Amino acid sequence: MKTCKPKKDTIKKGLKRHMSEKNIAISKDEAMIQEKDGKILNFDKINEMKEDLGSGFLTVMQHILPGILVRPEKINQAFKIYNLVQVAMESHALKSVCRQVGLLKMGELAARIESLAASGERLGVESLIEQLIPASVSANHALTKYCSTLGPAPLFPIKAVI
Repeated sequence: MKTCKPKKDTIKKGLKRHMSEKNIAISKDEAMIQEKDGKILNFDKINEMKEDLGSGFLTVMQHILPGILVRPEKINQAFKIYNLVQVAMESHALKSVCRQVGLLKMGELAARIESLAASGERLGVESLIEQLIPASVSANHALTKYCSTLGPAPLFPIKAVI
């Protein structure tokens, strides 16, 4: 089966449409992505996840939280050694987890990095990674704060699995 590589303009249009639907804005620079409402965490999404998982929620979060900090660093390291395949893979995994727990900004940054890296583009990736790393610290703090209101479970002793 032969696969076709999508055109960059098609990818950009799709990303812009998706981001506008998700309440995400792209500035004229296109490398800067900011949430319109300024929120780091979508509480509806995280509360839905908490409800679905019940008593297992904190255990799942113990596995997810360390990766929120680790994966952006892995993306950065892969980018520094020009390994765009690894950048795309790590970004895809981060995107999935972030969207699952309601980290909209991080999810969209990871999606944009994944898209560029998968198409072989380095231009713009570095500035997105520069946004992703501090976003991961803020996101980790927001999730940790949220989880700390739910119980005394330690949040960092388990190694990241994302």
